Amino acid sequence: MKTLLLTTVILSLFASVQSLECTDGDIRLNSSSPTAQKISPTFGVKAGRIEVCAAGAWGTVCDDSFTDVNAGVACRQLGYSARGASFVGSAYYGAGQGQIVLDDVSCTGNETRLADCFNRVSNCQHYEDVGVVCQVNNITCTDGDIKLIGPAEYEGTIQVCLNNRFGTICDDKFNSVAAGVVCNSLGYSRQGAIALVRATYGQGFGPIHMNQVLCNGTEQNISQCQYTQTSTCSHTRDAGVICKHANSSCEDGAVRLVGGSMLSEGRLEVCFDGEWGTVCDDEFDNKAADVVCRQLNYTTPGSLSVGRAFFGQGTGPIFIDSIRCFGNETSLLNCRRGETGLNDCSHFEDVSVICIGPNNTCNDGEVRLMGSPYANQGRVELCINRRWGTVCDTYWNSVAAQVVCNQLGYINANETAIAVLNSFYGAGSGLIWFDNVRCRGVEANLLQCTHPLPLSSFCTHFRDAGVICPATNVTVQNCPCRNGDIRLMAGTSSNEGRVEVCYNCVWGTVCDNGWDDKDAQVVCRQLGFSGQALAMGGGVFPSGASLVLLEVVSCLGNETSLIRCPRRVAVGQSTCSHSRDAGAICLVQSYSSCLDGAVRLSGAGDSSLGRVEICVNNQWGTICDSGWDNSDAKVVCRQLGFNNSLAVSVPGGRFGAGTGRIFLSGLQCIGNESALLDCPRTFSGAQGCGHSQDAGVVCTTPPCTNGALRLADGTDKYSGRLEVCNGGQWGTVCGKDVSNDLATTACGLLGFGTKAQECTNGTLRLADGMDKYSGRLEVCNGGQWGTVC
Repeated sequence: MKTLLLTTVILSLFASVQSLECTDGDIRLNSSSPTAQKISPTFGVKAGRIEVCAAGAWGTVCDDSFTDVNAGVACRQLGYSARGASFVGSAYYGAGQGQIVLDDVSCTGNETRLADCFNRVSNCQHYEDVGVVCQVNNITCTDGDIKLIGPAEYEGTIQVCLNNRFGTICDDKFNSVAAGVVCNSLGYSRQGAIALVRATYGQGFGPIHMNQVLCNGTEQNISQCQYTQTSTCSHTRDAGVICKHANSSCEDGAVRLVGGSMLSEGRLEVCFDGEWGTVCDDEFDNKAADVVCRQLNYTTPGSLSVGRAFFGQGTGPIFIDSIRCFGNETSLLNCRRGETGLNDCSHFEDVSVICIGPNNTCNDGEVRLMGSPYANQGRVELCINRRWGTVCDTYWNSVAAQVVCNQLGYINANETAIAVLNSFYGAGSGLIWFDNVRCRGVEANLLQCTHPLPLSSFCTHFRDAGVICPATNVTVQNCPCRNGDIRLMAGTSSNEGRVEVCYNCVWGTVCDNGWDDKDAQVVCRQLGFSGQALAMGGGVFPSGASLVLLEVVSCLGNETSLIRCPRRVAVGQSTCSHSRDAGAICLVQSYSSCLDGAVRLSGAGDSSLGRVEICVNNQWGTICDSGWDNSDAKVVCRQLGFNNSLAVSVPGGRFGAGTGRIFLSGLQCIGNESALLDCPRTFSGAQGCGHSQDAGVVCTTPPCTNGALRLADGTDKYSGRLEVCNGGQWGTVCGKDVSNDLATTACGLLGFGTKAQECTNGTLRLADGMDKYSGRLEVCNGGQWGTVC
C-alpha cells in the first residue's frame, strides 16, 4: 500500500510541472523495432516494448523480476487476452527513452492495470527495458506448426506450436538431424540443414516447449521427436535453423575476409547452404589461417590467426567451432571440425585472419624508427608477416630498447638506449603486434625476445613504444645538441629557468627529486656563471614537454657537467611528471633593483615586523613557511640590523600575501648564520606552496640584558621581589634555601653596598602627620625605620 501511495505521489508531482502527453497509468506497446514488426503479422501477435504513462509522459518498465503473469496483466490492459502472454527482457525490442517508471513489478494476475501491481522506484538503465508478446484474441495455431523468425523464410529462430500456442525450442542437444526434421516440415531438404544455437537470430517468444530434442531423422514433424518439457533454459538459448535452399548467395566452403583495412586481412566468414557465417576462435591457429589464405590465393606459410573479434564482431550464425588443420588442406572444410552451426561461442570470439598480401614489402623481424627527424630515435615499428606494426609499451624498458638499437647498428659502450613510452613520437596506425616484451639484452633482434602471440595486445596506439639510441654527431645528421649540453628554459633572463639536458640528440628535463643547490651549482658553472646558485623545484618555471631524462641527481658540486654527477635512476627511466621539472637560478650581481640575498619586511608598515621578502636574481620574492621557525627568524632580524633583538617567526598570511615568486622553502637555519641564503634548506622553490603561506617575522628590542638584576613591586627602591634577566626577559628567583649571604650579594650587585643605612638605631620620628608636631611614631632599628605597636 505504501508503495502504491508513493507511486501516486510521484505521478502527481510530475504532472504538475510537465505538459501531459497521456493519462497516468496508461500503457502502450512500442512496436517500432524491426524484430517486433517481423513477428507481429507472422504469428498473429502484438509485440513491443512496454511503455507506461507517468506524470503525463511515456516511460519504460525495467525487466527485473518481470514474469509472464505481469505480461498477462499488461496484455489484458491493452485489450488482448492474458492467455499466452510472454515477456522478453534486455531491451529486446529496443531501448526506450525518458523515465523508467516501474521496477521489480510483481502482479497477482488479477490487476486491471500494470501500475496497480506492486513495484519499486527504478534503479535500472534502458538496456533493461522489458517487452511483451500478446496473443491476438481468437487466433490460435495447430500443434506441430513451425515458423521461423529470421531474415528469410528458410532461416531463423524456431517457433513451434504446442497446445495451440507458439513457443521455442531449447538448444540443449539440438543438432543437424533435428534441424533436418524442421526444414523438411517447412518444405526444404533434410540434407544440409544447419542447427543454430544461442538465439543466433534473436530470442523467440512464448513458452519454451521443448528441451533435449532427439530425432532419428525420419520424423515428419519435430513434435514427433523425443524431448522433455521441463527446462531451465531461457530464450537466450533458443534454437534456430538454416535450411538448404535455391537462393544461395555463395558456394558451400567459400571463405572471405571482412572488416580489415586491406583485402588480405579481416574477420573470417565461411559459406554454408548459401549463407555467410563466422568461425569461433577456439583452437583456431596459424595452420588454419594458412588454409584460409591459400584458399584465397595468398602466399603461405606465414599467415596469422587473431581471436577476440579483432576486426569486429560478425552477425548471423557461427558455423564452425574447434577446428583443427594440418596446414596443407586446400579448403577449410577439409579440416577436422565439429558439427556445422553447433558451438558455445559468441560473436566476440569471431576469429580473424591476416594473410601475406601482395603489397607487403618488409622482411619479418625488421625494425624501423618512425616519427622523429633524427635517425637514432622514434616510434618502434616491427615487421611481422611482411607488414609493419607497432609495439605496446607494457613492460617496455631500456633493455628492450638496447636490443632495438643494437639491431639498427647504434652501438656505443659508453651510453645506453632509452625506452620511450606513451606514443612520445606520435601514435602509429595499423596493427599493434604485441606487448609485454621481455628482453635479456643478448638477443640479435626484437623477435627473439620473449613476447605473447602477435596481435594479442589490448593496447591502443596511444601507448606505442619508442627508443632513443646512442648517437654522435657523426652517426646522426642534424643532431641539435651534444650529450651533456645544458640549457635554462622559460625564465625571465638567461641566468634562470627550467633545467634541460641533452642526451642522444634529445633535450629533456630533470626531476626535482633530490634536487639541491649543489646540483644547481654544477649547472650554473657549466653555463659559465661563477656566483652562487639556487635550486628551484617544480612549479617555479613552466613545465617542459619533452622527456624527463634525469632523476635523483646527487652532485658533489665540483663536477664540470651535470651528466657526470652520480644518479640513482638510469637516464630516461624517471617516473616523474613534468610538474616536478627542476630549475636553477644562477646569481649574477646587478644593481638594477636589489642585491641577491638581501631581505626586507613588508605588509605591516613597520620596519621591525612583516612578511619576509628576499632578493634573488634582482627580483624580490617571498619565502614559504614550511619549516619556518624562530631560528630562521633570528637570521632575518640579524641581517636587518637587529643585532640583540628577540626574533619571532610568524606563519604564512599574517602580514598579507606577497606577489612574484616564492624563492625558498624548508629553511633549516641554526640561528648564527649571517644571511638567510647561508642557511641549509630541504628544498628550494614553491612546490606545494602558495602566497597564503608567505613567512613573516617580528624583531623586538629586548627589555633587559642577560644577567641583570632588579627589585620589583617593593615599597621603595631598596626592597622588592628579586628578578634576574635571562634571554632578554625578566624572571624570578626561587626562594628555597635563600640566605642572607645571597641577599647581601644581590644588594651589592644592585649598588647598595653590603648594607644600606637609612637612620641611626634608636632615633625617633613622626611620619605622615599634618605638621611637624603630629604623625605616626616610627623608630630606627638596624638602620631601617619601623612603627611602634
